[in-house]
Amino acid sequence: MSQNLSSRILHSIKWTTTATFAIAAMQVGYSALMSRLLTPADFGLVGMAGVVLSFGSYFAQMGLEQALIQRTELSDDDVRVAFTVSVLLGITCTTILWFAAPIVPLYFKNPHVVPILQVMAVSLLITGLSATAVSLLKRRMAFETLSKIEVASYIISYGGVGLGMAFRGHGVWSLLGATITQGILLGILAYWNVRHSIRPLFSWSVFKPLFAFGGKVSVISFLEFLGANLDQLFIGRLLGVRMVGIYNRAFMLVYLPVHNMTTSIARVLLPAFSTLQNDRKQLCQSYLTTLSLTSYVVLPTCVGIATTAEPLVKVMLGDQWLEAIPIVKIVAFVVGLNMLSTFGGILFESLADLNFKLGLQGSYVVVQALLMIYASRFGLIGLTGAMLVGEVLRHIAYLVAGRRLLSYSFFDIVSTYLPAVVTALVVGSVSYGLTVVFTGSGVPALVQLLAHILLCGFLLIGMLTVSINRPIRMQLDEHVLSKLSFLRHARPFSQMRLTVAKVRVRLAQIIQRKLLGSMVGNLPGTALRSLEEVWGWEAVKPHVRTMRTLSAPTTQYYNFPEHYPPYFRRYKAFEARLAYWLCDVCVAPDNGLTWLPNADYVLSESIGDVRRLMGWGNVMPHLHLLHSRRPTQLAEAGLVVAAAPSPFFHWLFETLPNLLTALELAPEVRILIPTQYPAFVHQALELRLGSSFNQRIIIADEPVRIPNLLLLQTEVDAGFVPPIAVEILRATYIPNYEQLPSGYRDIYISRRYAPRRAMVNEVELENALRERGFEIVYCEKLSFAEQIHLFSQARTVVALHGAGLSNITWAPKGLRVLEVFPNGYFNDCYARLAIQLGFAYSYATCGQVQGRTASGTISVADVVARLPNAPQAIGLAPVLQ
Repeated sequence: MSQNLSSRILHSIKWTTTATFAIAAMQVGYSALMSRLLTPADFGLVGMAGVVLSFGSYFAQMGLEQALIQRTELSDDDVRVAFTVSVLLGITCTTILWFAAPIVPLYFKNPHVVPILQVMAVSLLITGLSATAVSLLKRRMAFETLSKIEVASYIISYGGVGLGMAFRGHGVWSLLGATITQGILLGILAYWNVRHSIRPLFSWSVFKPLFAFGGKVSVISFLEFLGANLDQLFIGRLLGVRMVGIYNRAFMLVYLPVHNMTTSIARVLLPAFSTLQNDRKQLCQSYLTTLSLTSYVVLPTCVGIATTAEPLVKVMLGDQWLEAIPIVKIVAFVVGLNMLSTFGGILFESLADLNFKLGLQGSYVVVQALLMIYASRFGLIGLTGAMLVGEVLRHIAYLVAGRRLLSYSFFDIVSTYLPAVVTALVVGSVSYGLTVVFTGSGVPALVQLLAHILLCGFLLIGMLTVSINRPIRMQLDEHVLSKLSFLRHARPFSQMRLTVAKVRVRLAQIIQRKLLGSMVGNLPGTALRSLEEVWGWEAVKPHVRTMRTLSAPTTQYYNFPEHYPPYFRRYKAFEARLAYWLCDVCVAPDNGLTWLPNADYVLSESIGDVRRLMGWGNVMPHLHLLHSRRPTQLAEAGLVVAAAPSPFFHWLFETLPNLLTALELAPEVRILIPTQYPAFVHQALELRLGSSFNQRIIIADEPVRIPNLLLLQTEVDAGFVPPIAVEILRATYIPNYEQLPSGYRDIYISRRYAPRRAMVNEVELENALRERGFEIVYCEKLSFAEQIHLFSQARTVVALHGAGLSNITWAPKGLRVLEVFPNGYFNDCYARLAIQLGFAYSYATCGQVQGRTASGTISVADVVARLPNAPQAIGLAPVLQ
């Protein structure tokens, strides 16, 4: 989608949204006043007549409005023919309805509907005169002008004519006066802004393509009319005019706010989707984004209306409409699904794929009629429930059929609706709880309604901070908060936002891991994309200068003893190691995540394994989104490489080798690090850079936009150490490794001061090992250089599973390793590392039960017996259960 089209769509949506919400606010007041001035029978009569009028309107327009919008090229003759046919159809349908009105009571069994219908039939002629001008405004996406026209015409017709007539006692005729007046004003003002030719012209060659598309649209619209009005047709026939009035008011009470929220988007989508009809990939993205954003507002709103039905009806309609309360609860979901299905219909129209839509709508009418016939025995509630079942089936059909056109997956649909469904459940649960609290309390209905509105609104906004709603937040942040420039420069606001986000991330990690397990805890919705995958995309090419293969793919075999359990993994294929020279990219210093300025995905080369996005240790991958994807421009014009901190194992084997390689590839490269980082990061880099450390470091506390970045691919499988990584580390920090003498120090790495994976009787084990000449080491108290020096002299290492075991990298040949696993925990990463380095490896366990807290009591005698110098053979560890 071009930037120009995107801007026009956003501008159009802004104006249509402004207009619809302005009209919605006026409709609320108008509906509340008219409901008190008129009777249910008055609304029932207009509802009956409206059903018949809608029947005629689909033939009065013949889909010419959509045909004018959808056509790629439009000539003056097209406009003249469309106007001529619209006027002729308007005259014809008005005449037919006027003379056919007397037979309508044969169905509705109410003669009072005849004069109402005859007067309302005039609106078909008015529509025929104005339809072409309105269509041209929509085609030009002149929604600012159209929105102003609609607001002005509504104020005059409904606020002036309608209410004026109602206060003067004209009853049902006040509803007709408002409707007809608005149609006249809309037509006059639309034509005033378009000034198209009104000279009659009828040419079959010009009309045929318009009719080919518009005719199908008209038939589909007629079927949609039948489906949408089966409720009132059945209710009017079976239950009478009063029940139609109650249903009509219940329906409109929900329809107006929900319709006004979606119509501003729907009106823009047909011309916008039509523009993208040849770009299916972009069309798919736009369609799913529209569904996601709209459903996030519509579904929670509908749930809120359902749980607030009683005070809503009492305040908006009055006590004479209490019978509408249970109907409102069901209609809320009917209307919500109906509005979302509208987008599916627009999709098929924009692609001119009308045969399917025709078949779907025809099937829907048949199924809906059968459901209504069956449900009629249950009265008004049963008929309303049948409408809900029909809407569910139709919406599912649109989603399934959309896959044929856009090739989206089932996961895409789940991702699209999941934020809205979760938010709706939360809003509904809290709103229902508030309803229970208010029951029997004597609190006025108005106070109850306001409390519900405030609470549900707060929840709807507050739920945006939950990680599952991050895609929604990103879209809103980009299109709404980006306009509030004063917030971007408010430093206290930025710090507060950062602090709140950190708390939110931590709470989300805790809650999600408890509910779903650690493997899905706080997994973000942001997609990962590989540079190899997107290299050829036009939007990506300007950001990639070159790529170099640093090492070829390799396969590593880990020669564990045959009796070791199968979860000691024995093979690993390492991919080729690649380096990318990128320009104008964004980087989060806290975690190294890298993305393109206008993209909604992270480059997988910067993160490697998706599990890193789960918040390991001090890694907080969500923070790159806190600043609305508008990073600070970095002044440094030279080459930069990111050095994101991470837990010691991952830093040592994944990040540090890449940094050392970057310094070899580009000796003057500068290193980006965050404000806060572990001491070992500073120490390791200072060992390599020496006195130039401070001059080579760039510190940033928020995401930055970097002109030139060197990105080295991170290993995909966390926990597997590429052989090249060990070679780089040893070449840098122990260049004479091959000349190291045999080790002579026996070391026990204690975790007594570690917060996790502790051992209950570790002090007892330390004392036993100290008696046998072992040195007790607390790695967190040693500098990076001290750890290298210590372990380069090691002969034996005994340790509870933990990051300290990474230091066996520095040990000389002949090292013997005994690893102790806490109860309920197993990870073979250090076992693989030891075998890969050619060391002797064995293990012991604190107990035999998996799935419990990672701690436990070790048998000191068992560990001592397994020491390499003990008579018992190495490697006879008990099998983990």
